[in-house]
Amino acid sequence: MPFYDFANVLFAGPCNRFCPFCIGKQVAAAANEFNLDVFPPRGWQAFVEAVRRHNIRELVFTGTTTDPHLYRFERGLIDRARSELPEVRLSIHTNGVLSLKKRETFNAYDRACISLPSFNADTYEKMMGSRHVPDLAAIVAASKIPVKVSCVVNEHNAHEIEDFILRLSRLGIRRLVLRQLFQDRRDYTILRAHTPTGLFRGNPVYTIHGIEVTRWNFDTSALGSLNLFADGTLGTNYLLTETQAWTA
Repeated sequence: MPFYDFANVLFAGPCNRFCPFCIGKQVAAAANEFNLDVFPPRGWQAFVEAVRRHNIRELVFTGTTTDPHLYRFERGLIDRARSELPEVRLSIHTNGVLSLKKRETFNAYDRACISLPSFNADTYEKMMGSRHVPDLAAIVAASKIPVKVSCVVNEHNAHEIEDFILRLSRLGIRRLVLRQLFQDRRDYTILRAHTPTGLFRGNPVYTIHGIEVTRWNFDTSALGSLNLFADGTLGTNYLLTETQAWTA
């Protein structure tokens, strides 16, 4: 029986950010069927049964073309997941734009990961399509759950990474993932002044300013995930773009 590290519920629809590297642009169009007003998501029952069958212990609300906070029934699906999968930890991977406005729902998860590439409005605009940087300090202050930061690294923000880590540390963030995009083999020369303290699934892990920093390479990472796509497809590949069959 295959092993899955976690399971994803994927949402699709309009987004409040416009990342040029959006994973939804690489996923088959048929999988990105609008589901922000569908409750429960298409294929939900088969997904729940698969999570139970494979003894998966973490369920992540995330998206292909949108942010999970834009899902109309977000709190209702959290409650349903709690009822049907009581032993499973619930997480959200969000851009954080609506996390303060929806703080009660945000705190209904067990933990959160916020995608944030920069505190600099110019850099943020290049990477997220907006100059409005979410107030991470306010989110952390309002949070009752652990918050991790996920930062895509490319030519726009590589030079900021050292200062970025220091600022995160001052805000109380204790986990950071620096993500190199799939098939982006450029060398951004980051973290060269630091020595890894360990490895996670083939990726180096550092301790910098009290933060556990993982430098994540999608090309070499060995993870398994079960993925409920917006059209009801149940995918079993960690790399979402590698899912072959698009049938509900």
